[in-house]
Amino acid sequence: MNSFEGTKQYKKIFLLFLVILCVSSILAPFIKALLDSLVLFSPFVVDLLHYKQESYDFGKVMRRIMLAVAILMIFLFRKPLMISSFATIGIKHTQKWREQLQMGFLLGAGMLTLYIAFLYSAGTRILDIDAKSFGDLIFQLAKILLIAGLVGCIEELFFRGFILQSLLKDLPAILAVCITSIFYSSLHFLKVKLIVSPGIQPYVGFMVIYQFLKNFVVDFNTILPSMVGLFLVGVVLSYACLRTNSLYLSIGLHAGWVFLIKTNSLFFDHVHRNSNWLFGDSNVVTGVLGWVLLIITLIIIRFVTKMPHNTDITPYHI
Repeated sequence: MNSFEGTKQYKKIFLLFLVILCVSSILAPFIKALLDSLVLFSPFVVDLLHYKQESYDFGKVMRRIMLAVAILMIFLFRKPLMISSFATIGIKHTQKWREQLQMGFLLGAGMLTLYIAFLYSAGTRILDIDAKSFGDLIFQLAKILLIAGLVGCIEELFFRGFILQSLLKDLPAILAVCITSIFYSSLHFLKVKLIVSPGIQPYVGFMVIYQFLKNFVVDFNTILPSMVGLFLVGVVLSYACLRTNSLYLSIGLHAGWVFLIKTNSLFFDHVHRNSNWLFGDSNVVTGVLGWVLLIITLIIIRFVTKMPHNTDITPYHI
């Protein structure tokens, strides 16, 4: 344990990531056996797994297992990982925390609204509201808002709160931001679809990991535009964290983006055009226009966090 505590933070993170993959893969067949037994008498589990024709997608289950294992590992090893308090990962007291959350949400939602407006005017989005009634629409929006808040909090706590703050202990800010953003963009493609049927599959977890690595290599040219866009998203969120020395602005930004992305899917359908290089495809961050707006967001963050009334915050100047 002493030798682990003396290890560089970026090495600890790499080792932790390998441990999370291994533990998740070992636990996966046991979780699958439990789910296989539950689908026999629990309609809730059947609906949760989208169990049809005696099969379901274990790739989604594996992502939940990995998230749970990651949270558990970080909690168990919080001392050697130098996580002494919530302040260590960016959740600290500041009088501006509500203002930063609100400003982040409005900035993220506002820039994405502008982006969607460009797409609609160019004909790459058509209005097609996916709601049965006005009441259903309100319910869907409320659900999206809740999901956006949860996703913003969880992902920012992990990527900017834990990963970025850990790397900053040993690496220059720019390098730490780049590594965090690459890690952030790569993990978004851990979306393997592995259809399984009830029965013992002792290597099902390792199969998911293998399929992810295989798809990542084989389809790399296809996913590269999304990788670039998500990398820029990671840079913007990391910059927001560094400029305010807390997570509130980045959580607001992240939640605002997620809210508008899911609202976009609720209100609009994507129309395929030859100008995907400019407007992107059905994913939001795959075109040059989206990348430009992310860079503009970065500039706006620098401006608004440089205002003289932010005297209670000590920003990282990069």
